[in-house]
Amino acid sequence: MRKDWLGVSVIALSLLGLPFILPHIVEDFARELTRHVGRSPGGGAFLLGVYLAFQSLGLVLIASGKRAGFGLTFWIGLIWVAGALLIHGPLVWRGGFRGGWLSLVWVVGLVVTQSLTAALAAWGAWGRRGRAG
Repeated sequence: MRKDWLGVSVIALSLLGLPFILPHIVEDFARELTRHVGRSPGGGAFLLGVYLAFQSLGLVLIASGKRAGFGLTFWIGLIWVAGALLIHGPLVWRGGFRGGWLSLVWVVGLVVTQSLTAALAAWGAWGRRGRAG
């Protein structure tokens, strides 16, 4: 069996983002960010669970050799990055990000890992030739 290094790389990068995503999201909930975007904490937690389930589904589909997994993982990664940049980008740019350097590490780690995930997933979904799925 031929090893799909692109698939393995996308899965690894997506999973590598979790140690940045989870503490960042916990901090968002502690600061009641869900209320600022019109959601209750419970509603926000439910939506986060659904979102992480879709992220997991994308990775399972990639591991199963399905091209659709790359497309789903691309969109999930892109939304993580866009959300982080839109919500937190202005604070980071001004240099006064809320919780100090550790909070900054979490959001930068999220943006870097999910940007790379989305880029490689796009290649897997639309850039490679000869793979069915």
